[in-house]
Amino acid sequence: MSTVIPSLSSSIAGSFAGVSKFADSLQSVLSRAVGIAALPLQSLNAGLTTLTARQSALQSLEGTFLSLQQSVTSLQSTVKSNILSSSVSDGSVVSASVSSGALAGTYSIEVENLGSSSTAVSVAGTTAITDPSASGITSVTSLTLHNGITTTTITPTTTTLSSLVDAINSQASDSVQATLVNVGSSGAPDYRLSLRSIKLGPDAIELTDGSTSLVSSSTAGSLASYKLNGLPASITTNSRTVTLAPGLSVNLLGKSAPGVEATITIANNTTAIASGLNSFARAYNNAVDALAQHHGENGGALRGESLLLSLSGILTRLSSYNSGSPESSLTAFGVSVDKSGHLSVDSTALSAAAATKFSTLLTTLGSSSTGGFLKTATDILGALEDPVTGLIKNEGTTISSAITLQKKKMADQQTNVTNLQANLTAQLARADAAIARLESQVSYVTGLFASYNGTRNSNSA
Repeated sequence: MSTVIPSLSSSIAGSFAGVSKFADSLQSVLSRAVGIAALPLQSLNAGLTTLTARQSALQSLEGTFLSLQQSVTSLQSTVKSNILSSSVSDGSVVSASVSSGALAGTYSIEVENLGSSSTAVSVAGTTAITDPSASGITSVTSLTLHNGITTTTITPTTTTLSSLVDAINSQASDSVQATLVNVGSSGAPDYRLSLRSIKLGPDAIELTDGSTSLVSSSTAGSLASYKLNGLPASITTNSRTVTLAPGLSVNLLGKSAPGVEATITIANNTTAIASGLNSFARAYNNAVDALAQHHGENGGALRGESLLLSLSGILTRLSSYNSGSPESSLTAFGVSVDKSGHLSVDSTALSAAAATKFSTLLTTLGSSSTGGFLKTATDILGALEDPVTGLIKNEGTTISSAITLQKKKMADQQTNVTNLQANLTAQLARADAAIARLESQVSYVTGLFASYNGTRNSNSA
């Protein structure tokens, strides 16, 4: 914001209260002298207004290029994790997700068995447990939980059933989940400990407080099984989430009809890449429009700055990127610049080119660390914000320093004007007082003469 200079007329008003007949003239002398001394302040204030306008425009421009930089980062994330998409012919049987390392392809799966977890219920208490936070099934505070090949020592903080549940869930969370069930009625509750294995399979659950079993009933689970790509052999698993291939994870959701396979298709995801490129194009066009505001006869506060030319050059380098051949340019994949300098993405052309040259598209885009368009864009835009050598940062520092210096000059000049006004006021006050004394003396002498002349005229008569 610009510094506003106080009205000189208001600062002078009432500062000189003369008593002589020439007081108004002396006041005019004071006002004129101070007004002339204050003229540089008006020029300095105009300069400060210009500087702050440049600073505001630069900050807005910086925000625009930061958004462009963020769009490049977002495109990088898309290329890294969303270059493939998955689809499933029967979503009630399986769901699929892809991650880094996945390859395009088609898979078929028949889910034979969803499998189940082993379960167990604790013995009854000596008396029915109506309040699990007050009673338990054993007075021992060091128990042994066994689930298949896994044995865990459980040490609840108290002997209550609730404390035992908390201890199992915190100390054996990777093998068993514990909860409470009421095997009685609402009016006469009887709480028991209910245990369920985390992994699928037939391993029985056992809980002892030494040599005494605390389990009254135990049900063994089963492994899940499925057939893949028509192979006759079944594959068993202790989890309903399985990895079918590098980067391809599948959740088993339901049992297939006998002999019926669900098809999982992993395809190149040009839609995600097109979306990322469109976001980049929008941010790019915003930057083009932001620069255009400062060009021409009625250009903005940065009109004529060399920074604008540098930033325009950066945008040109981004939009015309290629890695050495037309086939590896953005233009080859439907990304082009129109006559107005705006970037556009032809999704149809992108899909058509990617259908036969998807690997070339990925190479052209590259990554922020290894090469390609993304590294070029990341390096160029990142350099703009470098605190030492960045174009925008340096310009911002220069303007900030100029504003600080301008404000100091204004403060110094204001002090000079204030001192001048005070000194002149004092001098003119003394002059006015001297004039007033002379006026008083003149009035006295004039009165004497008038009195003398009146006496002579009276005697003569």
